[in-house]
Amino acid sequence: MAEQGDFSAEAALHEVERARSTVRRSGRRGAIFFLTLWLISTVYWLAALLGPEAVREYNGLWGLLIVGLVLGARLAFRARVHSRLMSRIIYPVTGAYVGTTVLASLYNMFLRPLEPGPEWVVPDVLVALVAAAPLLYGAVRVHRSEGDQ
Repeated sequence: MAEQGDFSAEAALHEVERARSTVRRSGRRGAIFFLTLWLISTVYWLAALLGPEAVREYNGLWGLLIVGLVLGARLAFRARVHSRLMSRIIYPVTGAYVGTTVLASLYNMFLRPLEPGPEWVVPDVLVALVAAAPLLYGAVRVHRSEGDQ
């Protein structure tokens, strides 16, 4: 950035455009992050609910691995600048995701039988999709907002 006295109008305009570009890029990263979490969460719940017995036995271990991967990715791709929407939406989406994940876990522990029949496939798929829905909402909302700018 140039000194305060040497700042021409063209240089100022260039600096503003560079800052906007940085914010847009961070918003796109946030949308991709939400979308990646949505995909991982959906696959996790489908495997946990519909997978073979061997997959279901290591359900907790897979959950810890996924959380570790997500936290590692979040730290690796952490941006210093965030769009206004991303800053506003991250906590409600996270809270809603935690709530739907708790509901999916309660469904898995108390409502679903140990040996489910084929009639349990549709409810299991719905639970998997509902558990990850806040992440998809956040990704679409942030991506659409970044496209408008």
